[in-house]
Parts: sequence; C-alpha cells; structure tokens
Amino acid sequence: MEGPTRTPSGASRVCGQRSAPEAVQRSIGAVGAALHGSCLVGPASRPLVLFYGLSQAGRAIAACAPVPADKYRLNGHGIVTAQMDQSELGSVTVKDKGTAGTQSFTQIAEILGSRSLPNEARLADVWASILEVSLWPLQSTTHPQLSVSRETHQVDPNTLQVMASGLPGNLQDHASPQDREQAVRAWLANYPSLTGYRFRSIGAIPDGGPESWDSMQGTIGCRLVWDGVSGEGGAKRRFEDIAPWKGRSLSDSTRVIHARFGGDDRVLHPLLAWWAVLYALSMLARYQPGQWTAQIDVNRSKNAVAIEYLLDSALAAVPELILAAIGEVTA
Repeated sequence: MEGPTRTPSGASRVCGQRSAPEAVQRSIGAVGAALHGSCLVGPASRPLVLFYGLSQAGRAIAACAPVPADKYRLNGHGIVTAQMDQSELGSVTVKDKGTAGTQSFTQIAEILGSRSLPNEARLADVWASILEVSLWPLQSTTHPQLSVSRETHQVDPNTLQVMASGLPGNLQDHASPQDREQAVRAWLANYPSLTGYRFRSIGAIPDGGPESWDSMQGTIGCRLVWDGVSGEGGAKRRFEDIAPWKGRSLSDSTRVIHARFGGDDRVLHPLLAWWAVLYALSMLARYQPGQWTAQIDVNRSKNAVAIEYLLDSALAAVPELILAAIGEVTA
C-alpha cells in the first residue's frame, strides 16, 4: 500500500506556469511505491519495477527543472534496445531515439546537461560506466572503469599528476619500454577525457614493474602528468575536466572515468547510465522471459551474480542519484 511521501527539499523550487509541486508529489509517490515494491521481488521481475520507479523519477526531475512548460511533460521512453536475442547479455545494445520532442531519456539528458546515446552502445560498456558495480562487470566488458587519483606529495606545483589504475595486467608484458608505452597509450586512447598527458616513467610502466597493482582484479596502474597547469587552482580545474564528479567520486582525490561508447565522448550522467541499463534489463524481463530466466540462473549464466549484484545495488544507488539530480536542477 502506498503511504505518505515527502517531497525532497528543493523540489518545490520550480518555475511557474504549471502545478509542478503537485506533479512532483505524484511522481515522488509513484517512485517511492515502485522502489519499495522492488525490495519485495526477486531478480526475475525486479528490473521492471526498478525501471518504472526511475521513469517516474524522471518526471519529477523534469517538473523541478527551470524549463519551459512544454519541456517538462515527458512522453515515451526515448531509448530503444536491439540485439535482444543475443545469448551474451553484454551484446544487447541501447540507443536513444533522437532529440526531437519530449522523449524521456533524451529530455532528461538535456535537463541534466549530460550526453545521450546517439549511436548504439553495448550494454556491457554502459554497465561498465556505473560506479556502484565496477567490481562486477559483465563478462564481455572490454574496457572497464579506470580509477584516477590525484597525487600532491612531492609533485611540481605547476603539474597535475594522476595515478590511473585498472589497466589490464598484460600491458606490462611488453619487453621494451617503447612497446609498453605504445600499448598503454593505445589502451588509454579509449578514455576520451585522458588527453594531453605524458607518462612520468619511461615506457609508461617502469622496468621493475607497475607502480600500482591489484592482484585480485589482475590490473595495474601508471602515473600520468599534465604540465603547465598554473598552480594548485589550475591542477584542481584540470582534474575536474578529466574526471567530473557527477556521482563518480570514491574520495576527494579519487574518481572514476568511463571509456568511449555510444557515439559521444562526453561523460554520461550516472543516473542515465542506470536508466539505460535498467531499461534494457526490463525489456528482456518483459519480452524475452525465457532468455532472462537463463541469464539470472547461477547454474547456467556466467553473468548471473553480476546481474543480482547490480539489481541489489540499485535499491540504494538509484534513490540517492534521483535526489542528487533534483538537487542539481533546483540549485
């Protein structure tokens, strides 16, 4: 049963010409009911309930935003899936339906100042951009998130130095420094925010071994340097350009960045990454129930644990991102 709901602080700060507070209250009520209901169901149907709640949250975000009256009423999903019959879950693709009209996904992207998905993106790649599930990617993921940590100890004040972690361990296997540097640079080229850097070490990875490593994940790290940043303020601004916060902060000095996908090199807002993934999973659960049942069967599917982890993580992550997004548009 749906109980009373609270409108988040700031939700009533909306532009005129519409009864937005009432629209927000209705949407938030539907969100609360859906997210509460998703706690009570298993993975077979949870994507349907979660996506419904997130879709309603989009309407609340739009109602709070300072946009014209004809822009806050959302109609249609604004996103489509393809390759739904693929046995490998990560090969399912998602794509927006263009910017015309008031389709939910593209309109929320515009409201939040985010990129969209103008070209098809593999579900594995969009999944890999979600911070909360970085340790549980789909098996077909080719370029996971990278962690970037700003270093300040014994660093030239006119440079920005960053430890980039999460690179494949086999990049250190190249014998010559030139080959190692070429391999690392080619790998990092898939992360569009990493431009204009130099490696601190000859060969990117020192002859004695990587400067950081994660034995459990089989990944390594290397140090990147940006010159000419004009002091502490310049270093902070450059770091912000490389890794905008947008819900991707592990600490004050450590953030994560995602690889290139979906025809746009800008950062995808974390709420929209969840939106795209939950939409795709809800379409599978609704229209491909046999395949979906196989995907969540731990005895048959190599992705089953990752799916369950994502659906559990959504229960905490999605409500927090919804409130953060309302805060963004009402600030």
